[in-house]
Formats: sequence, structure tokens, C-alpha cells
Amino acid sequence: MTDLALSALTDVILACELFLLAGMAFRPGVEPGSPAWIWALYLALTGTATMLGAIDHAFFEPIQHPGNPAMKFATRAAIAFATFTMLVATVRQFMPPLPARIVIAAGVAILVATLWVNWTNDDLLALAGGNAVSMLLALGLHATNLRSGRGSMVMCAGIVMTIAASSLVFSGGNGLAGLGLYGTLHVALMPAVFVLFLGGLRLRRTRAPELAI
Repeated sequence: MTDLALSALTDVILACELFLLAGMAFRPGVEPGSPAWIWALYLALTGTATMLGAIDHAFFEPIQHPGNPAMKFATRAAIAFATFTMLVATVRQFMPPLPARIVIAAGVAILVATLWVNWTNDDLLALAGGNAVSMLLALGLHATNLRSGRGSMVMCAGIVMTIAASSLVFSGGNGLAGLGLYGTLHVALMPAVFVLFLGGLRLRRTRAPELAI
């Protein structure tokens, strides 16, 4: 199998895992709009991006189909929206209303800028930069709120695992023999997203009225 085929295959497996985890995260007792519910949406959007990537790698990219650029943009747009939902889940878990509104407004600006850059320039670094901001903010807030019980050590571990796995793309290596770079990335993300799911179970399941945004 080619590296592209392996990337598509491992994308499908990862997407199936993410959809399963998202379905379990949308569990009874989780109020729509709560941090736990938004985190479940994050998992679902990440699964959507992964499945779109699998379709692109399997059917469009190998033959340079005219629809390849559109599929690539759709994949990256789903990642950008997933990144935004992570940001919203984090600020609703930890921040009071006014700072939360400010951060979410900044997140909207970053989302729009990321979509525009990827539509016009196909810039993976812009996508990675926005994702890194959300990941590091979530990591910092969970870590600083561990003593209060609102933060989650499991979530911190999942974020660190995800950052470490994602850094493979910029390492300059070729990944594991027999998997290729992106196949290795997807396999490395499989345990990471499971830990993120477990961390999401610790998020608040109700939407406090004063935090409505």
C-alpha cells in the first residue's frame, strides 16, 4: 500500500473511534450548550474532519481530481470549527461571563482568519497555529484549576498526547516503517483522543444561565 492509502485507511479507523466517543459523550444528563456537550461536539467535528480527510486521500488526491482542493478545504474547515468548539468548551468551564465573551470573540476572529487563509493560500501552519492556541489555553486552565477540582489531570494528559502526536507532522521524519508519516500520526492520535474523551467526562454537564453567550 502507498503512504496515501495507509493515511486514508488509518483516517477511517480514527474517524470511527471519534464518532463512537462523540456518541458516548452526548450521554443522558448532558445539557446542550454545557462544556461537556460542547466537548462532545468537538469530538464529532474532529471525527468529521478525519473522515473527510480519508475520503480525500482515498478518492480525490491520488488522481488529482478537480474536487481535491475543495475536499482539502472542507477537511481543514472542519478542523478549524473543532478547534473553536474546544475553545468555547474551555472558557465555559473556567471563565466568568465577560472574559469568556472576549475570548470567544477572539476565537471567532481566529476562525474566520483561518478559513480565509486556507481558502486562498492552503496554509497548514495557520490551521496548526489556531489549534495550538486552543490546546495550550485548555492545558493551562485545566492545570491551574486542578486544586479546585474543576480541572482534569486526565484532560491535561490527553492534550499533551495530542500535541506530541501532532508535532510529528513538523518533525521532518517519515513516520514508522510501513505506516508513513500521516499513518503514524493517525495511529498516535488514537490513544490521545480516547484520553481526551475521558477528560471530557469531567467537564460540567449543565449550562449555567449566567454563562450564556
